[in-house]
Amino acid sequence: MSEPTPTPAGAFERTLLVHFHEIDRAGIVYFARIFEYCHRVYEELLAEVVGPLEAFFQQKDWGLPLVHAEADYARPLRLGDRVRVRLVVERLGERSVTFGYTLTCAATGEPRATARLVHACVTLRPAFAPRAMHPDYVAGLRGAGLLPG
Repeated sequence: MSEPTPTPAGAFERTLLVHFHEIDRAGIVYFARIFEYCHRVYEELLAEVVGPLEAFFQQKDWGLPLVHAEADYARPLRLGDRVRVRLVVERLGERSVTFGYTLTCAATGEPRATARLVHACVTLRPAFAPRAMHPDYVAGLRGAGLLPG
């Protein structure tokens, strides 16, 4: 579990520790781990928005698969660094949501990376048919302070 971080309005933040198994032979975080860090924070947000994830995944008939991912890297992260991951909703569309992530060194505030992840809303039966964003999910994002009142 990550450490909650005081959050400015409109953002969801967590602070994560860089572990030994996350670095490569150069001694820095392997590039794909940035997406893992973003997803860990998104997973914690999702639990706040929809409740316990196991029950949610067993009962829901819709999903939010990832359809686009991009990242830019400013400076490396190293073993033992604490990385602050800040998530914001950049865009809420009728059938998709775009999350922007900013990763900074928790100790210095120096930028480390940014990422943008787009999730499409789909039905699960029939498999992956596009659908409107689920109103409970949108209400949960609003309740978490990520969307205007």
